[in-house]
Amino acid sequence: MNAGDSTVVSDRQAQELARVCKSVDSMRSLADSKGLRSELDHILAELGEPAADVPTLLRQTAELLRRCGVPGAPRRPIPALADAQGGRPLEEFYFCPRQEDHRCTRLVHAFDIPEGTDAPSCRITGLPLRLRRF
Repeated sequence: MNAGDSTVVSDRQAQELARVCKSVDSMRSLADSKGLRSELDHILAELGEPAADVPTLLRQTAELLRRCGVPGAPRRPIPALADAQGGRPLEEFYFCPRQEDHRCTRLVHAFDIPEGTDAPSCRITGLPLRLRRF
């Protein structure tokens, strides 16, 4: 891929995509209340495509949220592995399946998943998050 390729995603954009994934349920509820649900669903469907123009779609998502009355979401750092709960020699995290192509940085500590439940899934693509052990 070259630098002008629309499939190239920066680290910041991958973090933004992770925040969208994490907040998609509340975004859908808000967009539904403002009559913008179909527009949001269209953006999310495009974000789920492998060749998505992620920077443009993230801008469209931010604009849609502004139209819903959200002036801008506070930027929070993505939890680093060094800050993970535990102290055990083995840590388990669920990672977004899109992380392999550097599109999303979402991770969920396995400690937060109730015993006997399915793996969490991507709220954009519906794909299950992948378990990795450290």
